[in-house]
Amino acid sequence: MQTITATRPAPGVLRQQEAYVRATGYFYAVDFGEHVRPRHHYVGINAECNCDLGSACPAVDAVRAYLKEGGKRADRPPFGYYPVRPMKCPICNEKTGDAPSLSSPHRGAGWICPSGTSHYWKHRAHISAQRPGSQP
Repeated sequence: MQTITATRPAPGVLRQQEAYVRATGYFYAVDFGEHVRPRHHYVGINAECNCDLGSACPAVDAVRAYLKEGGKRADRPPFGYYPVRPMKCPICNEKTGDAPSLSSPHRGAGWICPSGTSHYWKHRAHISAQRPGSQP
């Protein structure tokens, strides 16, 4: 575990705050210590934090600094598996939202875009066609 200083100002978070970062599974666990709420953050390989600040969270900067200093990288998920939803729809490039009903242990996090679920299923079909060992 490395100690990193996060510098991006954000509401409710100190401007200069020491953070403890470690890779765990498909994520980076960031601990800002007992004087910051929320104390624990989880940042995905998509540079999105699990807190309300998303990509604007200082934990994302702490992970970048951790990696720049040679920290261990989080594991890459298997082909076609989404541990977290994509920030933007791979079909229309619009912002996505969570769709728990589409989540699965085999596919990962389900998501929806302004077009509904059709883009999710279209993208899943594209992934299935690209899966190693599938027929062209």
